[in-house]
Amino acid sequence: MMATILVLAVVYCVILLSLVFSVIERKQNLLAVKDLSSQVSALETRYANEVTNINDAVLSAHSFSRIENTTFAVRKDPIASFSLLYTH
Repeated sequence: MMATILVLAVVYCVILLSLVFSVIERKQNLLAVKDLSSQVSALETRYANEVTNINDAVLSAHSFSRIENTTFAVRKDPIASFSLLYTH
């Protein structure tokens, strides 16, 4: 009887410690997710700023040229932005 109680007490302690460590690990994971989410948000903002800075002068400085009357690309308006063209 005492051996059974001792074994059950050890099993209880193992389960209790397992729960405590899993809660600690979950909280650490939540903090890591928050940190990564803020990093992703900062990168998205930076990307949006870089896309906004793209204009005809930047494109011509990198040796891109405008092609008129093409069938592979459609541009509705010369001043239309990327988001205006592809949000539909």
